[in-house]
Amino acid sequence: MLEIKDVSKSFSKTLFQNISFTIEQGQRLSIMGPSGSGKTTLLRCICGLDSFDSGSINLDGVNIQETPTEKRGIGLIFQKPVLYHHLDVGGNIKLGNKNADVKEILELIHLPGYGNRRVDELSGGEAQRLALGRSIVAEPRFLLLDEPFSSLDETLRKKLLQDTIELLGHKKIGSILVTHNHEEAKLFSENSILLED
Repeated sequence: MLEIKDVSKSFSKTLFQNISFTIEQGQRLSIMGPSGSGKTTLLRCICGLDSFDSGSINLDGVNIQETPTEKRGIGLIFQKPVLYHHLDVGGNIKLGNKNADVKEILELIHLPGYGNRRVDELSGGEAQRLALGRSIVAEPRFLLLDEPFSSLDETLRKKLLQDTIELLGHKKIGSILVTHNHEEAKLFSENSILLED
């Protein structure tokens, strides 16, 4: 279980204050709110990329504030996929886990036969699928998704969202989706949190 307890963060002003929620392994949660409400920063705090002012983030009852990002078992997919252009598709997947069965992962993310393709040959949707695949092979307990579908057209966005939901369910990975899209939030999870500016 991932527990966010009374977490607060401020820069020149308070970004969010006393945020609390829990999410079980395999459960999905959506976070909504206007630009500047701290949605992305909250995800960065959870995975250890940013610090926070007060509160605690616990994994199975253990405070992970001092745990390095790479040892938390929490993955993060950004709005713009972070891919390595000097590696082919298969090489990008193996960055997540050098023992990964590339063929199996490519099947799971609906990119069969793409292993030797160059990253710059991929469409926007294919690039996000690859980012998802690389995150999945690292076997995270929880995956944080920072508006990964927002730059895609509506048809592709819905398809990729549905495929992502199925894959997360298949792997029993808990997940948090940040989105501005009410319909997307509804499709992704039964529960959602609204951060206000």
